[in-house]
Amino acid sequence: MKEMDNYLNLIPIRNEKVELRKIEGKYYLMIPMESKLDFLARRLHGNYRRLELDEIGAYVWELCDGTRNVEEIGKLLKARFGEKVEPLYERLLTFLIQLQRRNLIRFR
Repeated sequence: MKEMDNYLNLIPIRNEKVELRKIEGKYYLMIPMESKLDFLARRLHGNYRRLELDEIGAYVWELCDGTRNVEEIGKLLKARFGEKVEPLYERLLTFLIQLQRRNLIRFR
Protein backbone atom coordinates (compact mmCIF):
# COMPACT_ATOMS: atom_id res chain seq x y z
CA MET A 1 0.00 0.00 0.00
CA LYS A 2 3.00 2.29 0.50
CA GLU A 3 3.54 2.51 -3.29
CA MET A 4 -0.06 3.65 -3.73
CA ASP A 5 0.49 6.43 -1.19
CA ASN A 6 3.19 7.81 -3.48
CA TYR A 7 0.67 8.06 -6.32
CA LEU A 8 -2.03 9.75 -4.22
CA ASN A 9 0.02 12.95 -4.00
CA LEU A 10 0.69 13.18 -7.74
CA ILE A 11 -1.17 15.83 -9.70
CA PRO A 12 -2.39 14.67 -13.13
CA ILE A 13 -2.40 17.30 -15.89
CA ARG A 14 -4.21 16.88 -19.21
CA ASN A 15 -2.38 17.12 -22.52
CA GLU A 16 -3.65 20.49 -23.82
CA LYS A 17 -3.84 19.17 -27.39
CA VAL A 18 -6.42 16.54 -26.41
CA GLU A 19 -10.05 17.60 -26.17
CA LEU A 20 -13.06 15.92 -24.56
CA ARG A 21 -16.16 16.00 -26.75
CA LYS A 22 -19.64 14.61 -26.30
CA ILE A 23 -20.89 13.19 -29.59
CA GLU A 24 -24.31 11.58 -29.85
CA GLY A 25 -24.46 11.04 -26.09
CA LYS A 26 -21.00 9.45 -25.83
CA TYR A 27 -17.79 10.95 -24.50
CA TYR A 28 -14.63 10.89 -26.61
CA LEU A 29 -11.11 12.13 -26.17
CA MET A 30 -10.14 13.67 -29.48
CA ILE A 31 -6.44 12.98 -29.94
CA PRO A 32 -4.75 14.88 -32.77
CA MET A 33 -2.81 12.71 -35.22
CA GLU A 34 0.34 14.73 -35.75
CA SER A 35 2.96 12.15 -36.60
CA LYS A 36 4.12 11.82 -40.20
CA LEU A 37 3.35 8.13 -39.76
CA ASP A 38 -0.31 8.94 -39.13
CA PHE A 39 -0.96 10.14 -42.69
CA LEU A 40 -2.83 6.98 -43.69
CA ALA A 41 -4.94 6.99 -40.53
CA ARG A 42 -5.73 10.68 -41.12
CA ARG A 43 -6.99 9.87 -44.62
CA LEU A 44 -9.26 7.16 -43.18
CA HIS A 45 -10.44 8.81 -39.94
CA GLY A 46 -9.82 12.56 -40.17
CA ASN A 47 -7.38 14.52 -38.05
CA TYR A 48 -8.25 12.93 -34.72
CA ARG A 49 -8.05 9.53 -33.14
CA ARG A 50 -11.02 8.98 -30.81
CA LEU A 51 -10.88 7.28 -27.45
CA GLU A 52 -14.32 6.58 -25.98
CA LEU A 53 -14.80 7.20 -22.26
CA ASP A 54 -17.67 6.35 -19.98
CA GLU A 55 -19.21 8.99 -17.71
CA ILE A 56 -16.74 8.22 -14.90
CA GLY A 57 -13.74 8.45 -17.24
CA ALA A 58 -14.98 11.75 -18.68
CA TYR A 59 -15.39 13.15 -15.15
CA VAL A 60 -11.86 12.06 -14.21
CA TRP A 61 -10.55 13.72 -17.39
CA GLU A 62 -12.24 17.00 -16.43
CA LEU A 63 -10.72 16.80 -12.93
CA CYS A 64 -7.16 16.38 -14.32
CA ASP A 65 -6.71 20.14 -14.59
CA GLY A 66 -3.46 20.43 -12.66
CA THR A 67 -5.09 21.70 -9.45
CA ARG A 68 -6.00 18.40 -7.72
CA ASN A 69 -3.94 15.42 -6.66
CA VAL A 70 -5.05 11.81 -7.17
CA GLU A 71 -6.41 11.56 -3.64
CA GLU A 72 -8.63 14.64 -4.10
CA ILE A 73 -9.89 13.33 -7.45
CA GLY A 74 -10.75 10.04 -5.74
CA LYS A 75 -12.77 11.82 -3.06
CA LEU A 76 -14.75 13.73 -5.71
CA LEU A 77 -15.39 10.49 -7.62
CA LYS A 78 -16.63 8.76 -4.48
CA ALA A 79 -18.93 11.70 -3.66
CA ARG A 80 -20.46 11.69 -7.15
CA PHE A 81 -20.61 7.99 -8.03
CA GLY A 82 -20.51 6.19 -4.67
CA GLU A 83 -20.06 2.40 -4.79
CA LYS A 84 -19.87 2.39 -8.61
CA VAL A 85 -16.20 3.45 -8.39
CA GLU A 86 -15.02 0.81 -5.92
CA PRO A 87 -12.28 -0.32 -5.50
CA LEU A 88 -11.69 3.41 -5.87
CA TYR A 89 -7.96 4.07 -5.93
CA GLU A 90 -7.02 0.84 -7.70
CA ARG A 91 -9.41 1.68 -10.56
CA LEU A 92 -8.50 5.37 -10.63
CA LEU A 93 -4.75 4.72 -10.73
CA THR A 94 -5.11 2.05 -13.40
CA PHE A 95 -7.03 4.52 -15.57
CA LEU A 96 -4.61 7.40 -14.96
CA ILE A 97 -1.57 5.24 -15.71
CA GLN A 98 -3.19 4.13 -18.99
CA LEU A 99 -3.74 7.79 -19.89
CA GLN A 100 -0.12 8.59 -19.01
CA ARG A 101 1.22 5.74 -21.16
CA ARG A 102 -0.70 7.19 -24.12
CA ASN A 103 0.73 10.67 -23.39
CA LEU A 104 -2.75 12.01 -22.68
CA ILE A 105 -1.81 13.22 -19.18
CA ARG A 106 1.38 13.79 -17.25
CA PHE A 107 1.99 13.76 -13.52
CA ARG A 108 3.48 16.59 -11.49
